[in-house]
Amino acid sequence: MKVLCMDVVADIMTKNVITCAPTDTLLEMQKLMMKHRISRVVVIDTQKKPVGIVTQKDIVNFLLADTSKRGIEEIPVKEVMSRNLITAKPTAAIPNIAGTMIKKKISSLVIVGDDGKLKGIVTKADIGYYLASKGAGVNSVRDFMTPNPVTVRPSQSIFLAVPLMSERNISRLVVTDEENRPVGIITLADVTMISSLLKPAKLIEEKKPVFMRGLLFPPKSIQFLTARDFMTGDPVSVNRDADLAEAARLMTRYAVSGLPVIDNAGKLVGIVTKSDLTRAVASLKE
Repeated sequence: MKVLCMDVVADIMTKNVITCAPTDTLLEMQKLMMKHRISRVVVIDTQKKPVGIVTQKDIVNFLLADTSKRGIEEIPVKEVMSRNLITAKPTAAIPNIAGTMIKKKISSLVIVGDDGKLKGIVTKADIGYYLASKGAGVNSVRDFMTPNPVTVRPSQSIFLAVPLMSERNISRLVVTDEENRPVGIITLADVTMISSLLKPAKLIEEKKPVFMRGLLFPPKSIQFLTARDFMTGDPVSVNRDADLAEAARLMTRYAVSGLPVIDNAGKLVGIVTKSDLTRAVASLKE
């Protein structure tokens, strides 16, 4: 794939960025993410300059580590946000942006103007869309997939599965059956949308029923929740011999950040994520 001179971040970035203030609460943040179906919110000051960012991973990791009994409606965004923002200008080349994401181990870059004010945001989803539109015939899935992904069984406790994501620093778990076939997937988005469950002690103390996926659960029953209760069943998968651009198109079409990779027998052999797509774009040369 030849990178054209006009392929700059301004061509693919999101200009209408969802933002919040440092004093907003995690509950307000959660509502923003749910309303706009996004995985991160940029935190800005009164001058509209970015001062931080909060991702789904930040929320989950904070709540797992927080020992207070505060609910998410009591925790301000400024306690959770990442303050060391990595920024770029709208004229930056897309492969360079992708390379920065991989080097810094981040999933987005905040785009600012010469005045330091927020101009946009570019995410790995945007990089994936770029690859889907221009990368056909360059690489196969097996060239960039991650082999031997972390998996769980449907019957495993969700309170074991979620810390596993934090410990391994991953954004998704593939749920497999006894024959190692993917039957579901659990993502940080799933966990973030029910983030109050990561404070089970508070829920049990309040003795209020928990509403989740259209059902009411008594507080004492949440300790029995399993991966099956949270997973998205029948996940979209891709064969390891498929074109990487096809994997990117599938992720874009179904609005997912990762695909289980299967062999010809339908068994799990890896996972390909937007991080892998970003690595592919970062490897491009003029």
